[in-house]
Amino acid sequence: MRKIRAAAVGVTAAALLAGVAPAQAAQSGAKGDRVTAASAQSAQDLAVQGSSKYKVLKQFDYSRSKQNQLPLRLGQYYRKSNGKMAGWGWTKIKKKHNITKYGIIGWLAKSPNIDPVRGHRYNLTGWAHRVKCGPGGCKVVDRRKMLLATDETMTAGGGPRFAYFGAVTAFCKGSVKCPTWVNTKFKPRTSTAPLNTAALNASGSGEQTVFTYKPLVEKKGRLALAS
Repeated sequence: MRKIRAAAVGVTAAALLAGVAPAQAAQSGAKGDRVTAASAQSAQDLAVQGSSKYKVLKQFDYSRSKQNQLPLRLGQYYRKSNGKMAGWGWTKIKKKHNITKYGIIGWLAKSPNIDPVRGHRYNLTGWAHRVKCGPGGCKVVDRRKMLLATDETMTAGGGPRFAYFGAVTAFCKGSVKCPTWVNTKFKPRTSTAPLNTAALNASGSGEQTVFTYKPLVEKKGRLALAS
């Protein structure tokens, strides 16, 4: 029975990446005593070989749940046999999309902007702005809409306690890689209160980087959060 249980977990973890529900994977991968020793060993080998991929690097407060935090797993990013790149988790987020700070994932995980995708998957969004102020007022010189894709499928990827599969990917919409300033200028806000735009507009000359859950809009040389 130990082999059968390991087979079910291994097949479930592999099926998550293919978009198959855990219940379907467990049903097809382990049907009681009918699971053959060969298939059980194969699934167990898969679980052992890929176990590091599911390692939880960080867990973040998650706007969709008061009971569960959102895990960020190591994941992978690799070239398939057809030459195309594929992956998920922190490895893909960092290597493909140039998001290199855990804090950005934590900030997006708390976003109130939640869009259901399908099944147990959701997209959470926020905006990164480069703002320049001068004698004529303030304006946005660069704006990036950022997206975090999450999967709330439950999986035994972190020990005996079942937990969310977690962060699938994160990126800047409209480009493969986020600009470097998104990482180097990122400063998490200590307050969940809306941005004080009056203070921003009164900050004088210079350039700032602002991360908000609503886009900044320009109104006659002054910046405000979109309604």
